[in-house]
Amino acid sequence: MKKFASILLCMSVFMTLNIQAQGDHQHRKGPGPMNEQIKAERVAFFTDKIGLTVDEAQSFWALYNEMDKKKMDLFEEKAGIMHRFTKDGEAPQEKEAGKLLDRLVVINKQEAELYSEYDARFRKILSNEKVIKMYVAEFQFRNVLLQKMRGKRPENK
Repeated sequence: MKKFASILLCMSVFMTLNIQAQGDHQHRKGPGPMNEQIKAERVAFFTDKIGLTVDEAQSFWALYNEMDKKKMDLFEEKAGIMHRFTKDGEAPQEKEAGKLLDRLVVINKQEAELYSEYDARFRKILSNEKVIKMYVAEFQFRNVLLQKMRGKRPENK
């Protein structure tokens, strides 16, 4: 029964997130929205690994998606700068390169500030133990995706 409730919770959270994400991703310049299957897997993976209750899941996913969008925006800007450095084998002029490097430093600081801000916000809705489990789940899920991309079966931990 607990498994059924968890699956039902994951699916309802996923449906809510799916509706929200459709609007969010339409404004991005990048490769497009995250694969819906991967998003569903992430919701199920995190919910299981963190041990979220129904109330926690609702607050958590709203906050996590907000943070994830901001992280993605910073990532896309950083990727655009990196692309500029590697585009057509031509390096930017010295002055432009200096400005791009300065912007990369600012983006890295913004990423650090983002993690600090959202860590504090997660601690308001989850126990410290569950926040740590969230960080572990992020790390493990990233590894699962990388292993899938490489054609390996992920280890079940």
